[in-house]
Amino acid sequence: MSRLQNGWATLATSARDVRARWKNPRGINIAFHRGALVGGVLGLLFATALVALYLDGALTLAARRLPGDVRVIFVQITKLGDSLYIFVLSALGIVIPLLMRGKPGVNRAYDSALAYLAARCFYVFTVAAFSGIVSQVLKRMIGRARPRLYDQFGEFHFVIPGFPAVYASFPSGHAITAFACAVAVGYFIPRLRWALLALAVLVAASRVVVGSHYASDVIAGAAIGWLSAVLARRAFAARGIAFRLAGGHILVKAAGKIGPALRGNSGKPVS
Repeated sequence: MSRLQNGWATLATSARDVRARWKNPRGINIAFHRGALVGGVLGLLFATALVALYLDGALTLAARRLPGDVRVIFVQITKLGDSLYIFVLSALGIVIPLLMRGKPGVNRAYDSALAYLAARCFYVFTVAAFSGIVSQVLKRMIGRARPRLYDQFGEFHFVIPGFPAVYASFPSGHAITAFACAVAVGYFIPRLRWALLALAVLVAASRVVVGSHYASDVIAGAAIGWLSAVLARRAFAARGIAFRLAGGHILVKAAGKIGPALRGNSGKPVS
């Protein structure tokens, strides 16, 4: 069997394994503070409503008065919230490591590290896809006019369903993607967690600066993105993909071991 054929066979086997795991989740007994979750959601809804009532219009007008150079910078920043490159990178991060598995002469640590890397990328891809679907459904159901129509209708104009895109302001899809991916990647690289969240805040703010969304749109988007990553982690942990359960807590599989294994520092399997 050629290397390419072997790679595709490994990819197919991995896909079957994921499908089998997904159909048979384990009962998870982890601390899930529903009261705190409900309180947090209600608090965010209240904050979103307050911002919508008292700040959306003012911040939209303030953004229009910003110097052109500032707006040019934020036009570039806002591109980081585009989900397309997230899908492409995470998909490549799934397929390439799996195609590389099973090569003759490769130590077990390297081979298992490739599998764990693919699982992490699968989680990020799923988070981006799930949060993106939620974003599109809500946009069409709510149908809020974007700030470009503020002078005509004000900040509370709705056309349901939200077609065309000028009536798809709430929530901000870019904010959802930015926060969903920042939280998701932050689980695997904790030392970058705050930097990733700061970048997500910049992306969310850029949507107001460039006039694509109101402030309340991005606050709601940030909350939805964050919650998407949290719920997806719970679902993955129940199936033993990328995460594992230990003592009632969710832990990352092979934490701190993938990098050394890929550099060939160990011949032991990664677990």
